[in-house]
Amino acid sequence: MKRITIIGGGASGTLTATNLLKLAGERPVHIDLVEKRSRIGRGVAFGTTRDAHLLNVPAGRMGAFPDDVGGFHAWLVANGHDFDDHAFVPRRIFGAYLRDTFETAAASANVSIELHDDEAVDMSVDDSSAQVMLRSGEVLQTDKVVLAFGNFAPPDPNVKDTSFAASPRYFKDPWNDDLYSSLNPDDEVFVIGTGLSMVDVAIQLNASGHRGKISAISTRGLLPEVHELGHSYPAFNDELDGASRITDIFKTVRKHTIKAEQDSNWRAVIDNLRPVTQKLWLDLPLAEKRYFKQHLSRYWNIARHRVPPEANAILRKMQADGRLEILAGRLRDIKYDDRFSVTYSNNGVEYVQSADVLVNCIGSETNFSRIDSEFVRNLVARRHIRNDELDLGIMASPDGRVFGKNDEYSDIVWTLGTALKGTLWETTAIPEIRTQARELALKLLAD
Repeated sequence: MKRITIIGGGASGTLTATNLLKLAGERPVHIDLVEKRSRIGRGVAFGTTRDAHLLNVPAGRMGAFPDDVGGFHAWLVANGHDFDDHAFVPRRIFGAYLRDTFETAAASANVSIELHDDEAVDMSVDDSSAQVMLRSGEVLQTDKVVLAFGNFAPPDPNVKDTSFAASPRYFKDPWNDDLYSSLNPDDEVFVIGTGLSMVDVAIQLNASGHRGKISAISTRGLLPEVHELGHSYPAFNDELDGASRITDIFKTVRKHTIKAEQDSNWRAVIDNLRPVTQKLWLDLPLAEKRYFKQHLSRYWNIARHRVPPEANAILRKMQADGRLEILAGRLRDIKYDDRFSVTYSNNGVEYVQSADVLVNCIGSETNFSRIDSEFVRNLVARRHIRNDELDLGIMASPDGRVFGKNDEYSDIVWTLGTALKGTLWETTAIPEIRTQARELALKLLAD
């Protein structure tokens, strides 16, 4: 019997397990899935219990399997939810769908599966198998390991003195429910980051009736763009074949976004890149990837990872009412003495702003040498994993083979999702993860 251990029960781990269950057939397979049982299918993104936190992709495109992209909307209808296929549905409902899809597959599969309400703390790997050590002391003997990490807590802000981090009013984890339960309605909130996590915080504060001013800062002060559905644009992927410079790709895309303004929408141009984004990234020299990461990635992120119109309308109303302020600048200092004092600079001028609460929405830490996890620290120390060359994830092949201690890609240890960002760039959304999960399951079963 082949034994496969999946570490992590968020979206990527759950989809990998579900595909193994569906595709195993009569193969003798045992799956160990290590995750807190109540969190299967949840993870960070879909673990929210709040209706204000919406998906950033319409329901009709969020199916769990690449050959059934409409499956989520069909599930919504079958379970009495009144959403059309263009709706941006609360993420908590999608989390329930992932878990239900997993449980349905487990009930009908001829596969042995065990859920471990536990935490992996260490791992050893030899030429043909691995051992995974759990917090409880249990040791899992396994033939294959899937590192389904998901998102980690963000790094602390890059300032010299981080003593402010000891304050109980500093929230390094924007998903911590204590953030909302501990706030006074008139508290002034300062958010570091203006991306999707900040949007979630601001939207939830608005939903809870918070009255205090919210200020959010990023280097450029850019908010995610808003979805506008119903547009299309002719494919132009052939013009990008063989592109090896970011500036050449940018010029081509810019040409088509200008053209799209006449009878379409720039969003359709960006969406046209989705099927070829990973190939474009793989073909770029390392120096070009570094250039993109430093100079253009923030612009790509706001154009590619957009917010629902409902969320955008709330943000704009909050800005118009003076309850939300978006700042541009670089953090210079953060002090805490009953209140936070945040110093930032813009165009050579320094500003100081006070706040009662500080929320870190910088985004998931991607440098694995700095991640605060006993399991990750042990994996790094044993050279089972290492950072990719851009510190965006771990070094791995495009199909998920992890580069291990023998200085070669492993046949034992695999990964998918966010850990592959340095390898594939676009690899954090369900449309990419569902494809990776299916392909990984087929590889694990066929080997």
